[in-house]
Amino acid sequence: MRTTKTNVLATLALLFTLTASAQSGLVGFANYSDMGLHGTTGGKGGKIVHVTTREEFTRYAGADEPYIIILDADLKGHYDYSANPKQKHDVISVKSNKTIIGGGKGAHLDSLGLDINGQQNIIIRNLRITKADPDAIAFRDTHHVWVDHCDLSSQKEARDENDGLLDFTYGSSYLTVSWCRFHDHDKTSICSSGTRNISDYGRQRVTYHHNAFINCTQRNPRIGYGLGHIFNDYNQDNSSYAIGMFARAVVNVENCYFKNVKEAFNQMYATSADDAYWGFVRSTGNQFDNTNNGTKGNSDEGFDVSRYYMYDFALDKAADVPGLVSAMGCTEGIEGDIIPFPGDGAIGIQADIRPSCSDIEGATDYIYTIGVTPESMQECRPEEMTLAPSTTYYWQVRVVGGKYDGKTSAIFRFATAGTKAHTPSPADGDRHTELREIVGESVPCAPLTLRWRESFDAEGYTVSVGQQSDMTDAVSIDVDQPAYRPDNLRHGETYYWRVDTKRQDGTVAEGDVWSFSSDISLAHTGRNEVEHAVRGGLCFPERDVTANWIIASNDSCNVGDQGPGYMSFVWDGDPGAYNLGTAYFDESSGQGWFSIYVNEEQHDEWTASANNNKMAIRQTKNVALAHGDEIRIEFYTQKNMRCRTDYLDITPDPTGIHDITTATTTSQDTEPIYNLAGQRITTPVKGQIYIKGNKKFIQR
Repeated sequence: MRTTKTNVLATLALLFTLTASAQSGLVGFANYSDMGLHGTTGGKGGKIVHVTTREEFTRYAGADEPYIIILDADLKGHYDYSANPKQKHDVISVKSNKTIIGGGKGAHLDSLGLDINGQQNIIIRNLRITKADPDAIAFRDTHHVWVDHCDLSSQKEARDENDGLLDFTYGSSYLTVSWCRFHDHDKTSICSSGTRNISDYGRQRVTYHHNAFINCTQRNPRIGYGLGHIFNDYNQDNSSYAIGMFARAVVNVENCYFKNVKEAFNQMYATSADDAYWGFVRSTGNQFDNTNNGTKGNSDEGFDVSRYYMYDFALDKAADVPGLVSAMGCTEGIEGDIIPFPGDGAIGIQADIRPSCSDIEGATDYIYTIGVTPESMQECRPEEMTLAPSTTYYWQVRVVGGKYDGKTSAIFRFATAGTKAHTPSPADGDRHTELREIVGESVPCAPLTLRWRESFDAEGYTVSVGQQSDMTDAVSIDVDQPAYRPDNLRHGETYYWRVDTKRQDGTVAEGDVWSFSSDISLAHTGRNEVEHAVRGGLCFPERDVTANWIIASNDSCNVGDQGPGYMSFVWDGDPGAYNLGTAYFDESSGQGWFSIYVNEEQHDEWTASANNNKMAIRQTKNVALAHGDEIRIEFYTQKNMRCRTDYLDITPDPTGIHDITTATTTSQDTEPIYNLAGQRITTPVKGQIYIKGNKKFIQR
């Protein structure tokens, strides 16, 4: 390793420059390690190509191989707005592992958009796109994307003929948009696929920072389903609203500046926090100039950004944001920028990752200086260094050779993972954990999976789960991945769990003890209103349902939207056989699937397909219930139908077995045994035995 002391004064000067000017390093969700990628690198490792024609641009952007594409010419699309209907959708398709940079002061795409569908790992910088129809840049089912220093507008008299300037839809995730200028448009940027699209559930992790939205009517941006972090953005003359949120999105808006904006925040499509379309926003440190800053979605909690990345070093004061607007949009010479990997502020970096930078044209070498503080950075070769766990590293790069010889980057930073498992999900101490989760669009919810972030040098993990805080009753299992799905979690209980990391050197790093608990709703004989059930997935209470349309008891029901959900009760009555009557609304717009489960055993399923806008009752007969059993109504929507449920009516089944005494033993029993519905079980079973007269019964 070569070790030359870095000049401290020069380092401090660079730090000042870094905080006072546009960030060149990628900051935000696009740095997060997930979905098979450890961040966003674009075309890193691929050939650098200069293109000047549409044919060249199309060939390299659509290639299977990685490329760093420098566009050195303006290109014009081929729309014909005089035709009826007008020609639309003139686009360049972009595949995975590409960096696209506008050369010089930025390349102009006139009436020509970029289309990215089903791809990953893409960087787009320094492009000016105008009059693209329907979208300037459209991402669908795409993850790990960085859009930086672009200028996007429609610049048309009939602005509403265009759709989005930058749309991030259909299950896309891990986006950073930085130092861009959006202007003269209506529906600027949406992060979701609108309403009722299950593909966005659990996705849509987006960061917007240091962007200008000027004379843009709405969606600056609008975020649904996921997590949004917006900091240091500038909004001016937005005639409808600036930032919209809906469909349970949680959006942190921090140190932004709003001037002459009708509404800084807009709650979309919902009037109650219980509604499926309700979104949440946490507003901190923002400044409002002639702007309404009220919202029905205010939340003091927001989400914890530090679970995903560092960003404090890039955060400016809101009062300083207007002075930074001139740096937003296209800028000259960006093709020579040094792009870091890991990205600036990345966390959870693993032992086998080494710092590296983007490829710079003509460079023959890169000189790295790295240290645990900016002042301690020393020159070294990344491949020769050994990273330590739980450490923040500072580093910069100097280019050797070529046009950019001697160019030195800003100082970047990343943090390595700890030796222990960390960042649990459910979060430690969570008191309202849903014990089931969505795993697909048209399947019932599955039991909860426990997850955590990877340890520094893990070879595997041992997961222990129990109900004693000292873990003396815990059951342990070995897993290879940072996820484990335990069996038989019960509502209303508190669970303690620990993840021990088996390190590659054979040692074990014992984890912290985490806990979570869940809600419980008890069911009894008679009518049980489902708005009092424990809800999960895409299931929400609907208060004061529309008169003369849905006739629901208590004027309330549960509504399922966009995909799967469930309602859960725990049986608090006597063991026996019962009939379950489920009242549901058969909406006219499509079909909805319902099912009745007792614990993990399905007892009935049906489809709401009459399409008559009337309440119906499904009778599920002869269901064996023992005290403590979970009774669960599962559903998923089909063809845009909303699955509404009113109540669950539980009555004794006269053909079943009742008045069974308390359990007396748990054993292997070869005598004739019956289930609680009175049906004989012919094979030996082991379980809880119930006695009535001279017959024995068991809950199957």
